[in-house]
Amino acid sequence: MKSRKNMSFSDYLDDYLKQRDQKSASAPKRGDYRQQHVVKDATSQSMAREALAKSQEEAFERSSLETKTAHYRINGRCVTEDEAKTLATMKVQAKPENPDRLALIAKLRKDLHLKKRS
Repeated sequence: MKSRKNMSFSDYLDDYLKQRDQKSASAPKRGDYRQQHVVKDATSQSMAREALAKSQEEAFERSSLETKTAHYRINGRCVTEDEAKTLATMKVQAKPENPDRLALIAKLRKDLHLKKRS
C-alpha cells in the first residue's frame, strides 16, 4: 500500500472502494436482523374495529342521501317520506270520548288538588 501523501486521487478512491467492499462482504447485512412485517390473522379487536368503521361509513352515506330527500315535519320532528308512512301505519286510533271516564278523571284531579293544599 502506498503512503497517502504520494497517492493520486484515483488510487485513493480505488483503495477506499476495495476496503468498503471487503467490509460489506465480511459483515452481516442489517436487513437480516430486522423484524419482518408479517400479516397475521385478524384478531377480534381488529375485526370489530373494521366492522365499526364500515358501519360508520354506511351511516355517513345513508345520512348524505337522506339529507337530499324530501323531509316532512311530524310533531316537531323532521322525518323522511318512508318514516312518515311508517308512523302513519303505526299510529293508534284514539278511543272515543267516554263522559263517565272524563268525569272520573276530573273528580280525581279535584281530590288530588284538595289533598295537596291540606
